[in-house]
Amino acid sequence: MRKQISRRTLLKGAAAGTFLAATGTAGLGRYVGLPGAAGVARAQTTQTALAGSAIPRFVDPLPLLSVAGGPIETMIAGTSEIVLNMQEFKATVMPSTFIPATGTYAGTWVWGYRLGNLPTNPAGTYTGPVLVATRNVPTRIRFVNNLGNTSGSNLQFWQAGTDQTLHWADPLHGEENMCAHMGGMPMSYCAEHYSGPIPTVPHVHGGEVPPVIDGGPDAWFTSDGAYHGHGYYTQPGVSAAGNEAVYRYPNTQEAAMIWFHDHLLGATRLNVYAGLAGAYPLIDPSLTLPIGLHPVGLQQGASGPVDYLVPLVLQDRMFDVNGQLFFPNVGINPEHPFWIPEFVGDTIVVNGKVWPFMNVQAKRYRFLFVNGSNARTYELFLVNPVTKAMGPPIWQIGTDGGYLDAPVKIDPNVKPLDRLLLMPGERADVIIDFAGLQGQTLIMRNTGRTPYPKGTAPSGSTLGQIVQFRVQAGAVTDASYDPASGIPLRPAMVRLVNPATGALAAGVTANKTRQMTLNEIMGMGGPLEILVNNTKWDGKRSDGSVRADFQAITINGMTDYYSELPNEGDTEVWEIVNLTADAHPIHTHLTQFQLINRQGFNVSKYNGAYAAAFPGSSTIIDPMTGLPYAAGVFIPAFGPPLDYNTGNARALGGNPDIVPFLQGPLKPPNGNEAGWKDTVVMYPGQVTRIAVRFAPMQKPINDPALTYPFDPNALGHGFVWHCHIIDHEDNEMMRPYKVTPKSGATRTYIQGADY
Repeated sequence: MRKQISRRTLLKGAAAGTFLAATGTAGLGRYVGLPGAAGVARAQTTQTALAGSAIPRFVDPLPLLSVAGGPIETMIAGTSEIVLNMQEFKATVMPSTFIPATGTYAGTWVWGYRLGNLPTNPAGTYTGPVLVATRNVPTRIRFVNNLGNTSGSNLQFWQAGTDQTLHWADPLHGEENMCAHMGGMPMSYCAEHYSGPIPTVPHVHGGEVPPVIDGGPDAWFTSDGAYHGHGYYTQPGVSAAGNEAVYRYPNTQEAAMIWFHDHLLGATRLNVYAGLAGAYPLIDPSLTLPIGLHPVGLQQGASGPVDYLVPLVLQDRMFDVNGQLFFPNVGINPEHPFWIPEFVGDTIVVNGKVWPFMNVQAKRYRFLFVNGSNARTYELFLVNPVTKAMGPPIWQIGTDGGYLDAPVKIDPNVKPLDRLLLMPGERADVIIDFAGLQGQTLIMRNTGRTPYPKGTAPSGSTLGQIVQFRVQAGAVTDASYDPASGIPLRPAMVRLVNPATGALAAGVTANKTRQMTLNEIMGMGGPLEILVNNTKWDGKRSDGSVRADFQAITINGMTDYYSELPNEGDTEVWEIVNLTADAHPIHTHLTQFQLINRQGFNVSKYNGAYAAAFPGSSTIIDPMTGLPYAAGVFIPAFGPPLDYNTGNARALGGNPDIVPFLQGPLKPPNGNEAGWKDTVVMYPGQVTRIAVRFAPMQKPINDPALTYPFDPNALGHGFVWHCHIIDHEDNEMMRPYKVTPKSGATRTYIQGADY
């Protein structure tokens, strides 16, 4: 029986491979020097990488919200339509002291969302805008794709970064996924970069919205308006050009710090890297909050200076010697000549500015953290670099889905909760109190390894530093909310989980339990693709066959095969068994969920039982032997080894039961994880259990009408769940799912009339 080769074993044997420094190996993480793509991938010869260590730190101020005198545009979303242009422009990303190799630095070419009618002026940042929405007041946004054609773009990394061997949007050749299923060495256009009108699709991450306006990866549309994904949608009855999509968001969910970003199938990593991301905080005026916490204070200045709420969008990037974005494009396997498994940069960018500083007064500030990186994980804390004193503490008041019941203290001097951990896609709403620190300069440090948790540690002089805080002299009167006071942040949230016990809360029963796996498929040079439940995005196997236990779903002529088919109103327990070497931030669209617990398992023994359960195949060929797979051998992208519905008597999913292989105690969620989440870290060698309820999060457990105000299966469309390491989701680590609507449900938000 052939065993799966572990990534770390493979990497050891690859140490003598081709050196790729000239093409930017910093972005390859641990995959430097791996053989496989030589002779197929075209090296990135038009740009010369600039080492992050050569870029000055803490030269320029942090870009703030425009109402606080900064360049990040801010708007209160009302009933009028908002126009957001996706366009190319220059932003002053590099420090003001930066001197390019040629000419004078006039900005970095980026993509971004810009308010109004195609502003052409350079911007202080590509981050944003911040659209402040109000609960129960729908927001209509007209997204306009004005990105043009690849031939006219100044983003060299995008032109040289597309990989058509991936299952991607592919405007010119259709969505049949021919290149992704061909196997072996790519031929014809599959081995070439894409050239044509640029496709995009906006997704409100964390939004409780109908599927047709979710901005799923197959809902893309091109800049010339000539091509659309099969999931494309725009509000009926509202005039829209072919390069536009009009979405009207209901905003019926609880107050939350959600955000929006591009979600293009197979190229999310490139579009987000280019800058397509903004914030969408949803406020609830009826919610009585402690003084100083209401986000509407951003505009009114009701709680003093309007800079008290500061977004901190964290990203790692690479640049060339002229200050332009750089992205390595030499693949590690011939099957994907331009895709790399995880991009990790050598430079930190916060709010679109390289290593900024912020002047603060000796008072409390509220920060909204967003991990907008492709793959990097952050472990954050504050330290005085002169005295080495750690602190002040970070008080977390909110998670992805809204406020916690009470603040949670993250103290760098007290384990185990001594770091603010953020994987890609996660957000944290926090308060930091700079009182008593007048005249001090503090550094926000990062100790997060990448890949997490056992990858490369960040250099203390570069990636280990995020932003500098300069505490100004002078006494300050601070009447804002003190997180140490113990005053509740909100009425108690609906609890699906008892976080103290790591079990479902009293009165909560799971309608279904699903046990699914995270799988890393290895090629000759390293990871070839990463899968959820050993299944590709479209549900097909490598020989083109489809499983009888998956359901065919056809949308506008395109058929994919679904395995997760929850019912509206149900609560399900999802047990995610991580069989890969690293942690993954798993994200679900539509739902906010609650973390139940984590638990270790005997990885080697479970892998043995898992492989033994595969039935073999007469039509799927093992590339290592050239023969059909025999029974008892793991088959990549086969799907689960057993029948999805009947193979495991305890849980759906089609995998051998994990229970006999569990070891060690249950680990309840950390205090700052004990809220509503839409993205959560799932560690290697552990089972992570989450409670997912397919109903609005604010509805009580015993509510007789656990239904959405909209049809969760509008026009037959579904949602997706995936890894938010966007290099992974671009290469198959994503699956569609469909919610079966509850019969007879009353809807107050009607497709066609309202969205």
